[in-house]
Amino acid sequence: MSQFPSPCRRPRRPRRAALALAAVAGAGTLSACAGFAAPAPVSDPVKVALGSADGTRTVRAGDKLEVSAKGGVLTEVTVTDPRGRRLPGGFANGATVWTSSAEIAPATTYSVVARTRSERGGVGAAKESLTTARAARLNTVVLDPGIQDAVVAVDRLLTLTFEHPVTDRAAVQRRLSVTADERTAGSWDWTKDPNGKDQVAWRPKEHWKPGTEVTLRAELDGVDSGGGRYFSGDYDLNFTISRSCTDSDPGRVCGKVHVGDPAGVASSPVRGKDDDTTGIGD
Repeated sequence: MSQFPSPCRRPRRPRRAALALAAVAGAGTLSACAGFAAPAPVSDPVKVALGSADGTRTVRAGDKLEVSAKGGVLTEVTVTDPRGRRLPGGFANGATVWTSSAEIAPATTYSVVARTRSERGGVGAAKESLTTARAARLNTVVLDPGIQDAVVAVDRLLTLTFEHPVTDRAAVQRRLSVTADERTAGSWDWTKDPNGKDQVAWRPKEHWKPGTEVTLRAELDGVDSGGGRYFSGDYDLNFTISRSCTDSDPGRVCGKVHVGDPAGVASSPVRGKDDDTTGIGD
């Protein structure tokens, strides 16, 4: 693929097909400048446009992205976020339209590459970057255990408690994974905490084995918990299972931590290798 000029400059040679953005800049919208495709015959250029799947030109966080071609077809569309994660999607209408199957996240810069084939067989490519506005409403998570690298009793549950209601539990649960070095099987269970807040707990099928190292990854950044209330970060937590503690005194030490340790938000940018991941989306 040929090199692209700066997205905001006009090309010096008119024999390039433009990526004409249908998205209109505004509050909560995608913002971008026009990019240009590889050389194609001037008689049959392919025009590529961005928009929302609902037919509007303005694309906001929570919408599904639509990439369309006029004067030819799309042969490949790749949309990635800053981490390199692809926005999934598929073709329709004879490959003249590509629509994402996932929603656009807020405060995210996406890279869009669309490869095309004109009606006369000319091939081209269009490249663009676009950025969504920050979410107006946010949701947050409190983790328990709330101490990074804590040692906890075998009967301690891993829980996530949400500040605001989670109406799209499936979207949240898909981003949760638990890794245990003892290959412990388990599943997610949604409940309410004593204050009536939504809470999800990962329950092992059997009691934790002493010495088991557990890692939680909650890749929630940009996920809509429901009603347009988004998460603005990921959450990582590592802890180790120690011996059981049966004393009713909340101050009694179990392993290296107290039973009464408060829950808290534990996050870390450090990510390890997934060896034995269980409970994803369970």
